[in-house]
Amino acid sequence: MKLLIISGRHGGTRGGNLERLRAVVPDVEFIVAKSKEEAIEKITDVDAVYAGPWLERDILLAASEKLRWVQISSAGVDATLYPEMVESDVILTNASGAYDIPIAEHVFSMILCFSRGLNTFIRRQLAGVWRVEGVWRRTFLMQLAGQTILIIGLGSIGLAVAQRAHGFEMRILAIDPMAVEKPDYVERVEKPDKLHELLSEADFITICCPLTKTTFKMIGEAEFQKMKPSAHIINIARGKIIDEAALIRALQEKRIAGAGLDVFEQEPLPPDSPLWQMPNVIITPHSAGASPPTGERTFQIFCENLGRFVAGEPLINVVDKGAGF
Repeated sequence: MKLLIISGRHGGTRGGNLERLRAVVPDVEFIVAKSKEEAIEKITDVDAVYAGPWLERDILLAASEKLRWVQISSAGVDATLYPEMVESDVILTNASGAYDIPIAEHVFSMILCFSRGLNTFIRRQLAGVWRVEGVWRRTFLMQLAGQTILIIGLGSIGLAVAQRAHGFEMRILAIDPMAVEKPDYVERVEKPDKLHELLSEADFITICCPLTKTTFKMIGEAEFQKMKPSAHIINIARGKIIDEAALIRALQEKRIAGAGLDVFEQEPLPPDSPLWQMPNVIITPHSAGASPPTGERTFQIFCENLGRFVAGEPLINVVDKGAGF
């Protein structure tokens, strides 16, 4: 059996990982590609591929019918679901579960920044301004206990966010199209047809769902109209789940209070985007999942699946290519 590792941030060839793989499955021939051109050349005769957050279409099209499995190092798979991949018999697996902790902590770093006014205080600090007026107003600083958070997508990341919200004694609502098991501390889990109803109750809205045909721009003008003027929206999923133009209008017109954004319709975010200059917006560069243990967790998922693949056993984290997650 031959397996192609396309070098990337997944760390498949770093820190002795290749030697670890060879020790686990000594009969597998590991082939490394350090560029797109190398990958196109070497994918023609392999049974499996381990790639970064996406497998470029040109590389996939160069594969032979011998290819049976692709493991990617991201949780989201939208960038890999080309028609040729969806229609093929190739098994696609992801790294769902590897990013839950840092992403949930990233969500709450943004929520706490807004709730305690840190975005405002940091600007004042940099300007050398000590200003007490307004600090004790109810609308400026808030406590999270008793606030309502709406989590859109109650998968592993959404559940990690819910666990932390429970620790802050927040009221927790969720939207998910699947029949997910509801933790006791989550008050309601509804289907997407209840989105508008729950949006009107939420103080914080957190996007934790995958980008699919049904979630593409699911948060747009109509949804922003349903939100409280005091609501904040946090997006750590995919930029195209939110209609960015509608978000900008809602912020400019003060129809919502703020936004914490780790993902955008276009990345990098263009320098002329109005979002850069908005004082009620927190921008991070698609980095919510980053932490020292994340690479090891993605590698462990790959190792688990590699052992299963060699043994002819069912793989974990298999993507429903039709559904998009």
